[in-house]
Amino acid sequence: MDAPQQNHPVPALPAPPVPVVPAPSPQSHYFYNARWTKRHDNAFIHALYYQALKGHRQLSRTPNMHSLNHARRLVNACFNFNFKYIVFKRRLERLHLRYTTFKSILESPGVVWDRQRNVVLFDEDRWNDLVMANEFVNAYRFAGEPDWKELSAIFLTGRPEEGPNDPVDISSDEAESGGENAKGTNESTISD
Repeated sequence: MDAPQQNHPVPALPAPPVPVVPAPSPQSHYFYNARWTKRHDNAFIHALYYQALKGHRQLSRTPNMHSLNHARRLVNACFNFNFKYIVFKRRLERLHLRYTTFKSILESPGVVWDRQRNVVLFDEDRWNDLVMANEFVNAYRFAGEPDWKELSAIFLTGRPEEGPNDPVDISSDEAESGGENAKGTNESTISD
């Protein structure tokens, strides 16, 4: 006679690993750092925008020294801090990168910007080609350029025809307190 079989528990096999797709970096990852926030950028962009409306720019299509110094004074006054000139120069270069990158996206075939929703619509293959050419394009994968009107005015030649009717708004940030700089961090530690 056969011996009764004992039921031994069979260990469960682990589920196959699910590939982890990294979450896309938010636009702020590309635009700002720990010391320079959206609030700082709002004040800086608006100051440069008003200077562009006055026609203050160099032949190289960038704001001139007068515009940059005016923007520096305004931002420093708004935040009661003394950012170094080099910080503003680097921020201007970052704004120019944003302008040229988004402009190249808009000029690419097969890419459309839905201004109402501020979303860039694209073919996945076309987008991969754009990213291969310029990694900064990833900043616009899920949102368009929020300051396109202002950046266009700042970096184009000629005087823009219209301007904003509202004063500079530096408080439209999503729950940002202004970072360390608003409290008066030693300016020698500020870098871009």
